[in-house]
Amino acid sequence: MGENELKMIVDGKFQRNLLHKLKVLTLCFDNECDEFPEYGFLQQLPNVEKLVACSSSFERIFCLQRPNNSEILLQLKELRLESLEKLVSIGLDNSWTEPFVRNLETFEVISCSSLQNLVSGRVSFSNMICLKVESCGSLSYLFTSSTAKSLAKLQRMEIEECELIEEIVSKGGESDEDEIIFPKLNCLNLKNLKNLLRFYKGSLSFPLLEELSVTDCDNMVSLCPGMLKADKLSQVKLEGSNTPLETGLNFTMRKEFLRKVRR
Repeated sequence: MGENELKMIVDGKFQRNLLHKLKVLTLCFDNECDEFPEYGFLQQLPNVEKLVACSSSFERIFCLQRPNNSEILLQLKELRLESLEKLVSIGLDNSWTEPFVRNLETFEVISCSSLQNLVSGRVSFSNMICLKVESCGSLSYLFTSSTAKSLAKLQRMEIEECELIEEIVSKGGESDEDEIIFPKLNCLNLKNLKNLLRFYKGSLSFPLLEELSVTDCDNMVSLCPGMLKADKLSQVKLEGSNTPLETGLNFTMRKEFLRKVRR
């Protein structure tokens, strides 16, 4: 959907009962448009479950100021942002977005090269199941630890081609003994993260993790310097090869790192 179709919705040229049936909305603006469109049109699309913004020049998606009617996107389950090269802020940490942010199940951010963080404050992603971040070259981390702790239902995480990322979760001033538990995470894929040093600076627990793949993360010796629990994990895929765990995940990763350095 572009500007012309959006104007038709605002002007009432579509039957309301048809708009209420719309479940997937894709916005793509060809011309220079820094601001995301006015949110009023979303009131006429109350049942949208998937929102895609792509190939546009938006600098921000959700503004700081609360719209006149913020009861929008309450059915949203999936948010995908792709090829937004000028995007600097998503705005999910604005207080008015909380009603639909907490319902998000899938969140994908791809080829947003100017974006410096997914969220700049504490946000609760209490229903998120799948997270994918790819080719976002300005990110240095994904979440603070307080936001990471809300990911109680997260099952799959894929982070790829983000060359500036140094850690996935930033401690945000919390103590070194602080532990983060990802109780439902089953699959973790880290690929081509050239500056990644670790997943997290404290301790980590992945009670259901069964699939871990680490490829081209040349500076990461281990996932964390603290305690690491991944009791269901029997092997880790390092550089495309399956490596059986010996005396724990961190030990195996350190051993493989040293072997690679000595080549």
